[in-house]
Amino acid sequence: MPRDENAFWDELGVSWRASISDPGLMSSRLEARLKLQAALLTTCTVAAAALGLLGSGLAGWTLWIGWTSHTWNFITRGVTLAAVSLLVIMASLALRTRNGIETRSLRDMLQASITRTERLIRAADLACCSIVILAVGGVTGYALRVSFSRPPSMSPVEDLLALSVAGLALVWFRQSQARALRKYRHVGRIFDQGNEAGSDC
Repeated sequence: MPRDENAFWDELGVSWRASISDPGLMSSRLEARLKLQAALLTTCTVAAAALGLLGSGLAGWTLWIGWTSHTWNFITRGVTLAAVSLLVIMASLALRTRNGIETRSLRDMLQASITRTERLIRAADLACCSIVILAVGGVTGYALRVSFSRPPSMSPVEDLLALSVAGLALVWFRQSQARALRKYRHVGRIFDQGNEAGSDC
């Protein structure tokens, strides 16, 4: 069966074809969506930056306690917090956005949607890495505490289950954003082809 390169293929192998029948309606909807998205991204950026800075301070304090008291599980905890805080700050930088770029034209709004979706995917990847680091650091700290002192009263199983749920949610979010990115890129190609066809007439 020949593959139509101009069609959008979903994960089930079904071919879809997009058409822009009312560019004005699409522009108004994209503009409203991008304004709401800009506000949410700005809030997430500020929150992530604040959380990263707070985590960095907590990591330094934990490392100092572990180093002065020779408590290896505290050192492991501090290193884990430092690594996660760095990833959170990187995610806040990835989520940075500028207001106003979506108000120029439909093509600019499509490009803004593509750029912001790519940033969300990047932030989701960093969040997944943070969860892996938290899981490894937690298990390592638990093992060190069991080896050098009495075991903690709580098992790490509950924490690992919570991290697993959060990881699955992030994977689902990333996949949904990846599908949205493919759709935005497809609509952008259709829009460009329509402009090229109009200019040739």
